[in-house]
Amino acid sequence: MTSARRTRSNFALQRAIEMSNTLGRPLVVLEALRCDYPCASDRLHRFIMEGMAANAAAFKPTQALYYPYVEPSRGHGRGLLRALGDRAAVVIADWYPSFFIPHMLDAAARQLQTRLEAVAPTKRAIRS
Repeated sequence: MTSARRTRSNFALQRAIEMSNTLGRPLVVLEALRCDYPCASDRLHRFIMEGMAANAAAFKPTQALYYPYVEPSRGHGRGLLRALGDRAAVVIADWYPSFFIPHMLDAAARQLQTRLEAVAPTKRAIRS
């Protein structure tokens, strides 16, 4: 969960649930917060972390494993996506054409050996 940081009206999450059910594999939802991106601020991070708490509550009654990760220092989360992705059948991500999302997805695609699907917020446009 990157640009659509919510459990409702989230096309990427819907696709991930669909794939989890189809493949008979557990659903792991990573919502990570880096500490050093353009326009990062304590105010924005507080807002995101409050959303993470709400998401944790929303996922609690489900079978999904929700993994919120807040990077404690620059670079500390490096390798986390790859470590999780290497054990996954597929990695589903949000696609959003601005901010740092396209760059982040390109970097993720270079690191992952498993399939990466990026789902657009307005239609099911999948990029691998």
